[in-house]
Amino acid sequence: MAPTVEASAESSTPSSAARYQGLVAPSRASARAAHRVRLCYRDEVYRQRTEARAKCLFADASSPTSSSTSALLAKKALKYRKVYDRMTGVDMNDPNFDVFEFLGVDWCKSPSVEASGHV
Repeated sequence: MAPTVEASAESSTPSSAARYQGLVAPSRASARAAHRVRLCYRDEVYRQRTEARAKCLFADASSPTSSSTSALLAKKALKYRKVYDRMTGVDMNDPNFDVFEFLGVDWCKSPSVEASGHV
């Protein structure tokens, strides 16, 4: 009886794998292109500090002459997140450059704890 179990498992595997590939493959590319993150915050200083740190990360990674540890880590992190290759056509020093728009981050100001009455 064991050979029939193996035969049935082998015959069902290709159809389920084909079904899985047909359903998942198209959605992966579209999900990656439209990926956005929404971050809620209460303190404007926190958002500004995060923006400054993100700009420093980009500056370290885009410096061609820097071989410091922070520059190497910045490049590695941005390559891992598949952001580093997109940086080539972007002027990071442009005052109109929005680092959060580039990274796919939407900020949302949430009401403060004192204003909402929750403690």
